[in-house]
Amino acid sequence: MNPGDEAKWHWAEGMKFALEGVKSLFILNGAASISILTFIGNMKVGSNQLIIALLCFTFGAVMTVPAMIFAYLTQLQYGNASQCDSNSECLWQIVGKRHYTAYLFILLGLLCFVIGAIFAACGLMHFPSMTLPCPNHP
Repeated sequence: MNPGDEAKWHWAEGMKFALEGVKSLFILNGAASISILTFIGNMKVGSNQLIIALLCFTFGAVMTVPAMIFAYLTQLQYGNASQCDSNSECLWQIVGKRHYTAYLFILLGLLCFVIGAIFAACGLMHFPSMTLPCPNHP
């Protein structure tokens, strides 16, 4: 395997991991949103903190869409820049901006999850504990 083919293989494998990471971020925020909705629906109560948590999780899930778009544009631009010699410095600058923009959206999604988890934990702490009747003890 020549060095160029090996580099392409590593790029392809790296993109697979990045794609799975962004999918995981979507699942993480989406599952958290669903669990908060389920809890609020079953308890028939709500709090401002749980609503803020739900909004944070939703916003975090939404952040995966521009992250994927900028990841795609970055890879497209990497391919174009590697094929073109004229104006390549300008193309590489555009690639760098798109690359870091994708990172920004990923970090925003993670930050939304962390903030949402904190608000959810605080919101759940304010609910009175419910004691369920035990069938063995009246």
